[in-house]
Amino acid sequence: MIKRSLPDEATAKSPVAGLVIAAAFILSRCVFYQVGGRFISSPINFAMQYLDPALLQYDLLQSLFYLHSQPPLFNLFLGAVLKASGNPALTFMLFFQTTGLVTLLCFHGLLRSVRLSPAVAVFITLIFMLNPTVLLYENLLYYTYIESALILIAAFCLLKWCEGQRPRWAVGFWLLLGCLGGVRSVFHPVFFIGLSAALGLLMILKYGQRKNALIFCSASLLAIAPLGLLMAKNHALYGFWGSSSWDGMNLWTKVSGYGPEELEELHQRGIISSLALDAELEPFRALAQYVAGEKLLKTPCHHPADCNPFKSSGKPNFNHAGYIVISRQLWQDSLGIIKNDPGRFAFQTLASYSLTLWHASDSVHGLFHDNMELLAPLEAVYRYAYFDFLGAKNRYNDSGLWLRTAVISCLYLLVYAGTLVRLYRSREGYERDVVLVSVFCLLIHAFTISVSSLIEFGENNRFRFPVDGVFIVLFAGNIASFLPWLRRNSP
Repeated sequence: MIKRSLPDEATAKSPVAGLVIAAAFILSRCVFYQVGGRFISSPINFAMQYLDPALLQYDLLQSLFYLHSQPPLFNLFLGAVLKASGNPALTFMLFFQTTGLVTLLCFHGLLRSVRLSPAVAVFITLIFMLNPTVLLYENLLYYTYIESALILIAAFCLLKWCEGQRPRWAVGFWLLLGCLGGVRSVFHPVFFIGLSAALGLLMILKYGQRKNALIFCSASLLAIAPLGLLMAKNHALYGFWGSSSWDGMNLWTKVSGYGPEELEELHQRGIISSLALDAELEPFRALAQYVAGEKLLKTPCHHPADCNPFKSSGKPNFNHAGYIVISRQLWQDSLGIIKNDPGRFAFQTLASYSLTLWHASDSVHGLFHDNMELLAPLEAVYRYAYFDFLGAKNRYNDSGLWLRTAVISCLYLLVYAGTLVRLYRSREGYERDVVLVSVFCLLIHAFTISVSSLIEFGENNRFRFPVDGVFIVLFAGNIASFLPWLRRNSP
């Protein structure tokens, strides 16, 4: 086993830093709640991604088995709390707060690993902790915040694996990524296969660690195998390979930015179906609102989870088997539109990418409204720092939007290029450990940004939020790496 050659001052434990972060976290959250902030648990009653709360509470396991619209893990969490807790809202809040503190401590550990001084690492952690966007998502019963936590804690586990090659850290890394795939369908098993191959080959070809690479890649089965079984279950029951049946509806939402007359023309030309013409810009609606609603409601199903057209709360049940029929057809219609006018799809993708870079606090803003009002002064400061000084004030129609997009894109490319340079220059020990973690951060950041731009239009900025933390680690690592070089080569 190769020992890491990390300077003592960079590896030293810092209980003081941990105590400062924990104290600041508790104090800031107490102040937030004292001035009127609250944890929003109401999405459990209406969020499209969640099963009927009654089914979650009283028929959890069977309902999860017949869940096809989403990966099951977050619904499993919701159901477990509903079953076990006398005060679910409080339990949800405490879980999110505890997860937030653990995530921040891991975030601080990652910053220290890239050779930031203790004071600078604590300072950046506090800045990240007080980000109004973090506070907003931390206090919303939605999986976006959990995604961010899983990614950052997984990166910390990878760091610990690199330090000592202890198998438990590789197991932890892949289990957390498996949970990520079990929460969001965006993180497909194919991505994890590619990630395992990339990091494994890097260990072998760059650092000659064939045995460690074998252990690490074998552990990836802890993420890939369960997700593969989930996909096989969906194929056996519903006829599609994937962890979500909504792919077609999501893609249609992006590509269907046509007026009624244009859609009618496309239908007349045989490019889209009558179902697509009916769906227009709103595929996510009650089945009865479709022209073919009666037929869709009679789609073969198995259980109240995929048979009931509405939840007990009165909201549409988007896990009804009829939506599989809609999504499958809209997938074909979307591909037809893309093939008919690829230039328009390219422009839509560029617009989606621009939206991906917008402030994540603007997503699902209706739920954020009350908490956002409390955080507005602080939010204005953070927004200004996040390129609002360039003048763009509207995410859809603003002359400064493309300049802002170009500047942030250049920043991304510089950080990516710097990371690859560090990879090329890295040697054994400390540099190897940090660069491997940086490569993971780069890959998951680039993957998330790219997939968000390709398949989504609407909540792209929310898609980006979970990888903001790892980008900060990447950025800090580049600064810490290149500053000494600049000092040595300055006149």
